[in-house]
Amino acid sequence: MKIPLIAAFLSLFSFCLYAVTKKKPDVDELVANALPKIQKPSKKYKILCFSKTYGFYHTSIPTGEAMLRVMGEKTGLFEVTFSHDLSNFLPENITKFDAICFNNNTHIHRGLKDPALRKSLIDYVKNGGGIFAIHAATDGGWDEYTEMIGGNFDGHPWGARGTWSIYNEDPTHPIVKNVHNGQQSFMLRDELYQYKDLNRSKSRVLLAVDNTHPTNQEKKGKRSDNDYPLTWVKDFGKGRVFVSALGHNKEIFYNPEILQMWTEGFRWILREIDVPTKSLPKPTHKPSQLTPK
Repeated sequence: MKIPLIAAFLSLFSFCLYAVTKKKPDVDELVANALPKIQKPSKKYKILCFSKTYGFYHTSIPTGEAMLRVMGEKTGLFEVTFSHDLSNFLPENITKFDAICFNNNTHIHRGLKDPALRKSLIDYVKNGGGIFAIHAATDGGWDEYTEMIGGNFDGHPWGARGTWSIYNEDPTHPIVKNVHNGQQSFMLRDELYQYKDLNRSKSRVLLAVDNTHPTNQEKKGKRSDNDYPLTWVKDFGKGRVFVSALGHNKEIFYNPEILQMWTEGFRWILREIDVPTKSLPKPTHKPSQLTPK
């Protein structure tokens, strides 16, 4: 009887040892495993990632930086310069970059106070530069910055701990056609923004808050038109602007569906692909029947 007992004990001990010592995947692994495969880019582009905050600090910022580094390395699409140095926005420096990623940098207007730096950024985009704005990059701009981005943060009724229904307004659009296989509603756990100074006529909205879903209806936004875009593309002069209100929670940065969309967004602002940017009217749709997972 002793031998089976000893064998059982050793088996249990081995299982417990494996459970304790098994290495959890780090952020780099999570991002790498979530990235889509893309066509080989025509060249490797240069991107500036600016994550400096002048207000609320999102703890997902380092995860966002890891995402950019791994995305650039794995896809071969770009290499990233991570910097908080405002001198990167000087006219002689900003043109070294093909695009700028604003990574959750709350209240950028408090940092870019110098009118010359503000003008340099706006001119850079109008002359053909690319902007990739994540979450709090839409929180706090001056007038021209808000015009460039397409809206200004005005609260988040749908909080980061909730799981909400997201509506794909443009399911055949190249940037979002493969998000959840193009299905028009899907559930996502993240903080959803609402915007003021929003001009739908100058943006192509891709994703929006699904106001037909009962869970979403538990929270009310401020807008009288009930219009709550979350992701859009827009032209600004000769430049290209991609905006994602999603990006509060860390797991967004290694969510395969979001990285599918974001990768295509980067390919667009870097001019590897062309996509429709003409504004469309807000669509109407049947009430969502999705349930939170």
